Amino acid sequence: MAGDEDRPNEHPDAPGWYPDPWSATGEGERYFDGKHWGTTEKPMGRHTVALKEVPLDPPRPDRRRPILAVALLVVAVVALWGVPKLLSSDSGGGAHGAATATPRSNDAPPPSQEESARPLGTPGPVPDGTGRFEVLQHQRGDASKPVAWDPCRPVHYVVNPSGGPSDGPALIQAAITQVSAATGLRFVDDGTTNEVPSKERAAYQPGRYGKSRWAPVLVAWSDEASYPDLAGYIAGIGAPQAVSAPNGELVYVTGELVLDDQTLSTAQTPDRTRARAVILHELGHVAGLDHTNDRNQLMFSEAQFNVTTYGDGDLRGLALLGRQACFPGV
Repeated sequence: MAGDEDRPNEHPDAPGWYPDPWSATGEGERYFDGKHWGTTEKPMGRHTVALKEVPLDPPRPDRRRPILAVALLVVAVVALWGVPKLLSSDSGGGAHGAATATPRSNDAPPPSQEESARPLGTPGPVPDGTGRFEVLQHQRGDASKPVAWDPCRPVHYVVNPSGGPSDGPALIQAAITQVSAATGLRFVDDGTTNEVPSKERAAYQPGRYGKSRWAPVLVAWSDEASYPDLAGYIAGIGAPQAVSAPNGELVYVTGELVLDDQTLSTAQTPDRTRARAVILHELGHVAGLDHTNDRNQLMFSEAQFNVTTYGDGDLRGLALLGRQACFPGV
């Protein structure tokens, strides 16, 4: 299939289904995820959104630049997929960021007390293959170094179970266990919350989660009436949020995963393997993966009925994200 770069004038203003620009007859529709055209198959569209960067220190000229797109994810009916830049699984890593004594902004907690001297886990092995992947964003000026979570501290998360299916907690836990094994990141369940998802969610919420840490990743169920981005074919949306560390690099500190309680109900999705695939896809976004144009990967921009778990490219990307630098100053 020709890439979008071959059709520079065929870029709609928003994600959605549009008349197929490649159709010889003028019939049919094709999904546009906000960056790239997908296939003509429904109902598997996914799209991407951008989140803001949170500076740790008082405004400085080199720290207030807008963040690159930090996205959402959706499996089975939503999300974001981009053309993979195919990073080597042997790339990445880096030195620990240095702690800073610079006064911090009121929108950030003090440096984490959970920081270990070394990564808490090791990414799982990846199978042989030529599968492709793409990360959500790279460090400024270094296309070989993805933005990732700090592997030297746990990733905390909370779940708002309101409106979710009865097997929702089990599906979420199973998906998180799989992402943890692939990345080596240690996830910590902080229990339930009544926080509702929001596109304007703050990365630091001292009144709700305490003054000593970033807000945990929020996993919640909603619908298109309460969360309009779940409209149409979108079954879930997920994205991490980054802050600018003292050394100028970006690191993810929180995120949000919003699941459609109607689309993923047992009535509408009786195949719970498919429901779990949606959650896995969205967690892939939260971990830092973007959409790929490789149809054999779970992070493809449209759900494939024969792909319900991470492929070799997905696993290579997740392992790379789990081998990035630690940031003790954050």
